[in-house]
Amino acid sequence: MRTIKYLGFSILAPALNMAIDDVFFHKAIEDQDTAIIRFFKFNKACISIGKNQKLDSLPINISNSELEIVRRPTGGGAVIHRDDLCYSIVIPEYYLGKHASLLRSYSLITDGLKSGFQLCGVNVEYGTDDTNTVEPLCFNKALPYELAIHGEKLVGSAQRRAKGILLQQGSIMNKHNIPDDELVIAILNGLKRSLNIEYVYEPLSHEEIFKLTTPQSSKVSL
Repeated sequence: MRTIKYLGFSILAPALNMAIDDVFFHKAIEDQDTAIIRFFKFNKACISIGKNQKLDSLPINISNSELEIVRRPTGGGAVIHRDDLCYSIVIPEYYLGKHASLLRSYSLITDGLKSGFQLCGVNVEYGTDDTNTVEPLCFNKALPYELAIHGEKLVGSAQRRAKGILLQQGSIMNKHNIPDDELVIAILNGLKRSLNIEYVYEPLSHEEIFKLTTPQSSKVSL
């Protein structure tokens, strides 16, 4: 069974949250045994856009809002962050087995998320939209490897891969009645089963966070 460091839960500035994930992704590329998971929120409402997404692809009402815009190190469409619970996972691809295709890796992590909700007594279903069109807004559709609740997309996720390392970031919308701390524990247990992993709890201090990420920044200038 593989081990993964659980870095805890934090509420940080938008650019800082993105910089942390980017730092650990590149750290894992250098050290192929690096594996981490963390949960976080943003300390203010903001918009995150995909690594290669163009600002002019956003709807006018979104791009003209006063919300800070940050660029994620992963792909996908724009996400408006307000009270959502976010997660990020950095793991070597070999943690997922010999046939860890893109779809397979998404499915394994989604299975863990689904199990977490089930442990909390909330029934969620897989998405049904299998169209290949690219949406500028992430939550416009729920793909078969994503989760929905009452017909609405619940979790949006995006990945980045390089040199055998996978980074997946996800946003869980506040469409349930589960306290954050309870949901985090449940999802950790769900992922433990789906990924066949054990956790080592090593929370990051604020001093470590700023040391890791300075002068990293993901803020996008309009």
